[in-house]
Amino acid sequence: MYRARITYSDGSSRTVELIARETAGGVETTLPRAVIEKPAERVDFLPEGSRAREGEEGYFALDNHLIRFCGHEDAVYEPGYCHMHFYGVKTPRVCFAAVVTGLWSQHAFVVAREGGEYSIHTRFVLDGQPVEEDMKVEYTFLGAEGDYNDMARVYREYQLERGGCRLMRERMNEALEYAIEGPEIRVRLAWKPVPTPVEEQTEETEPPMHIAATFERVGEIMEAVKAEGVEKAQFCLVGWNKSGHDGRWPQAFPVEEALGGEAGLRALIAKAQSMGYQIVCHTNATDCYSIADRFTENLPIRNRAGAMQKNAQWSGGRMYDMCPKAGGEAFMEEDLPKVRDLGFRGIHYIDVITCVPPRRCFSSAHPCSQKEYIEAMRRIAQRAAQLMGGFQSEGSYDHIVNACDMSLYVDFHLFDQEHPFLDENIPMWELVYHGMLLYNPATATVNHPIKDWRSRLKWVEYGGHPTLYIHSKFKSDGDFWMGKEDITCEDEAAIARTAQVIREAAAEYEPLKDLQLERMVRHERVAEDVFAVTYESGTRIVCNYREEAFVFEGTAIAPHGYAVLRP
Repeated sequence: MYRARITYSDGSSRTVELIARETAGGVETTLPRAVIEKPAERVDFLPEGSRAREGEEGYFALDNHLIRFCGHEDAVYEPGYCHMHFYGVKTPRVCFAAVVTGLWSQHAFVVAREGGEYSIHTRFVLDGQPVEEDMKVEYTFLGAEGDYNDMARVYREYQLERGGCRLMRERMNEALEYAIEGPEIRVRLAWKPVPTPVEEQTEETEPPMHIAATFERVGEIMEAVKAEGVEKAQFCLVGWNKSGHDGRWPQAFPVEEALGGEAGLRALIAKAQSMGYQIVCHTNATDCYSIADRFTENLPIRNRAGAMQKNAQWSGGRMYDMCPKAGGEAFMEEDLPKVRDLGFRGIHYIDVITCVPPRRCFSSAHPCSQKEYIEAMRRIAQRAAQLMGGFQSEGSYDHIVNACDMSLYVDFHLFDQEHPFLDENIPMWELVYHGMLLYNPATATVNHPIKDWRSRLKWVEYGGHPTLYIHSKFKSDGDFWMGKEDITCEDEAAIARTAQVIREAAAEYEPLKDLQLERMVRHERVAEDVFAVTYESGTRIVCNYREEAFVFEGTAIAPHGYAVLRP
């Protein structure tokens, strides 16, 4: 029997039986929205098979993590809206993938350990609001030999069949084809202090802007990169806009005069393209600051209490989450053609969109559900691609992955333990989406040639596309989430070193780049500290994390090295 527990806004609750329909590989469970009857806070689907005892073999698979059934204290882990809307269970009794197929815009997953018993289930977060569609979870049973690779396959096939993602090789265009050929090079040009000393900034109180690279300096970087023999790369300008990086969103224009102004920017774009490089810029559709010439108190998302929804203190001051219905989408519709008119072409970058869950706005003037938010973000992404050639953002939330061509980074926690339950990092997201879009695996693998050997090896193991970030470090509080190591451009020597790092990244990527168009079909531990990844052509990459050489099927792999085995 499949059941659900409804928790109402008035504090009452009840348990109901779900409609269960057999499918080719399992069962689909449904709770019609009409059953809710009155405002509810949440609905918990409670499958009996999603339980395990302390010490049992197996795991729960959630996003890029395995949760094993040993060594944890009693706790509840509720990450909220997850990067992908499925989880997996493998116990001595059952192995299955659970995919949220109805009302997935409001899903969450809950993992718990209580009294020696582990559990995982789907939660639909309703927040007392009208329910837009029926809630559904489909369970696909995988047999005793199934594992997380099969769980990923189930979700990948579901996404492909419904149009939730598309293979790059089936939607190729000029901008994407070019981006596959070489690295992504981001240049942070200018920024105000972060954290900000002035929370609500005005023209008079705006802190001074630090300039790391003018448009002319970026041209010098391009010349150095070209001199190193890197023929193809996409450059992305971060902070070209008024007041630099995150200086005044949603105000982008005029182009920052201190960097060279519009004339200088147009000259740089023309130079890049004459050198054979693709060039794009960094924009924003989700954040707003009170210093912006477009800001009004109607613009931010309103939380459930009716207050403006605050976010971090950033370069432009106190950041507020912007509602697409209040102006966010209209501003992008106005600005994106202007960005194109400057001459930018390529995989255009819009910040944040896939780095945060879809948001809800409770404003009575411009209410916006998570589903409507997703639809607005998808339209923005598609418009950017229509005008410039492609769309990219940061992070791994997959609610608009069918509109994405690239992700700056997938994982913020490649090596650190985000929660005590998360025992092991695996490339689950990569198993689903490799071949669908380009990605750099993690914040830890940005600028991978200058990182420690473990980060460099993970970049290979997880199928990465190279991302280089000039001045990735900029915060004054020491929070360098892309690493303490950096590449810079303050003088001729720094530019020369940066160009050499870019050449190294491009050279390592060159013999691997054909795999970007293939699905990653299997990831496995073949020995202690040795992992193998298999692509659909049969090509395998074996990564050796040991301190000594390892021989795999007759091939010796150096410590901290890898081997590419072609069929």
